[in-house]
Amino acid sequence: MQSMRCFALLLALPVLLAGARTHESNPMNSAEDFQEGKRLYRIHCGNCHGMQGDTGRGARLARKSYVHGNTDAELFDIVEGGIPGTDMPGLWLEEDDVWRILLFVRTFAETASKGCDPGNGEAAAGKQIFDTKGSCLACHTVGNTGGRLGPDMSFAGELYTNDQLRRALLEPARDVANRYRTVRVVTADGERVDGAWMNENSYRIYLMDRSENIRSFRKADLVSFEMPSESLMPAYKGLLSAGELEDLLAYLCTLRSPAKEAAQ
Repeated sequence: MQSMRCFALLLALPVLLAGARTHESNPMNSAEDFQEGKRLYRIHCGNCHGMQGDTGRGARLARKSYVHGNTDAELFDIVEGGIPGTDMPGLWLEEDDVWRILLFVRTFAETASKGCDPGNGEAAAGKQIFDTKGSCLACHTVGNTGGRLGPDMSFAGELYTNDQLRRALLEPARDVANRYRTVRVVTADGERVDGAWMNENSYRIYLMDRSENIRSFRKADLVSFEMPSESLMPAYKGLLSAGELEDLLAYLCTLRSPAKEAAQ
């Protein structure tokens, strides 16, 4: 009975910890808090967002405005709870430690650029490539149009740097976010299914196949199950000319929220 009560307490612990924020604005402001926030950021965030907030697997943090919230309270809730449907997890840290991380993150805005620079490419020509030759809408959404196999690109110019976008186009397998890892299964009937990883447990694997159907497979019933290192996205090196690549990058850099562009 005692063990059952302990088990029930463990199950309830995330619920008890959720919503732990007791401040609407950041109460941390000392030099010691800043250094501790920097240390915690390096451990929990730097691998995806970069130590300057402008490189890595995750979205660009070196900005003056964010897509999912800008107030201290909104940013706290994002760090603590994550962003559903993205590769951004929540961090189960003490409240003060989340505030210390945000104290450090806020300094990124001091040196933030306007984000992705269109450079010398022609955005209109890049849109044409995106829509046709690149077949990008088959997997990526812009606004209300496109597919779901790859990341939503509606705010690509805000979320990513030129280097991130160029690397994604030329070497898509180099750094694949967990949500878009490739899964390949072969069923007992000989059906081969490729798709994007969605979730799994000890018994089942869930994926989105190339037709955007959500599929569930019992691992014990599969002939084979693998997660190869390649990306579902093709590499555009050799498929696009240097000029076409610059045009496509220019278009991607224009994809941002008009209401927030002036604030960047």
